[in-house]
Amino acid sequence: MKKKIVAGGPFFTEEYESFTEIDHFVLNEAEITLPEFISDLQNKRAKRVYRTDKFADLSKTPIPDYSLLKKSKYNSLNIQYTRGCPFSCDFCNITSLLGKKVRSKSSSQIINELEQIYKTGWQKDVFFVDDNFIGNKKVIKNDLLPKMIKWMEEKNHPFTFTTEASVNLADDHELMDLMVKAGFSTVFVGIETTNEQSLAECGKTQNKNRDLLESVAIIHRAGLQVMGGFIVGFDSDGPSIFQRQIDFIQKSGIVTA
Repeated sequence: MKKKIVAGGPFFTEEYESFTEIDHFVLNEAEITLPEFISDLQNKRAKRVYRTDKFADLSKTPIPDYSLLKKSKYNSLNIQYTRGCPFSCDFCNITSLLGKKVRSKSSSQIINELEQIYKTGWQKDVFFVDDNFIGNKKVIKNDLLPKMIKWMEEKNHPFTFTTEASVNLADDHELMDLMVKAGFSTVFVGIETTNEQSLAECGKTQNKNRDLLESVAIIHRAGLQVMGGFIVGFDSDGPSIFQRQIDFIQKSGIVTA
């Protein structure tokens, strides 16, 4: 018997029409579209496409059942605090999928999730998979990070944390200090390119007109290891871009590029 195929996620949300062999598409944010699909499936009236132009209320997102995971199969567990990004880099699908307004769970939701991970006996890295963890600096500085610091101290620092952030993290020493105290060790930063024309071309305004080498150095000095994201092949790039990227990575001390 032919197996039914259900697909979702960013790739299919962007171009589901191209995949005629798939039976059902559950698109956009699953909190909205998945319950409707499951209900229709149970009542034997499942449609082919489930879409929405609304954004999910993250305050209603349930805690994942981490007890189902086979911990030995993982090097890092994931947790999500926010969705959306205030920037508009044109190579990125985040704003088209999740919007420019940063939506977040409450700090108590995050602490509850960390508590559930802790109860599984996990003692390694936890990756905050936010597309830009510092999209709402005021809330994380005044609410989330202080509560994470307190929880980590009470539990004797069971985890290290990794996340993603824009390069303007380097402009906020208080924020970096709080992140380190909370247990963050690594941050992925989209450097993309040292070519100013290419940054303008792709709308990466937050990286323009700054000393990217010094920005990386500032984050390193704060105690956070930078994992760098790079792109070659912009229309403005010439053949020298490959060596320029290599030189930047070597000079910056970025270990993972």
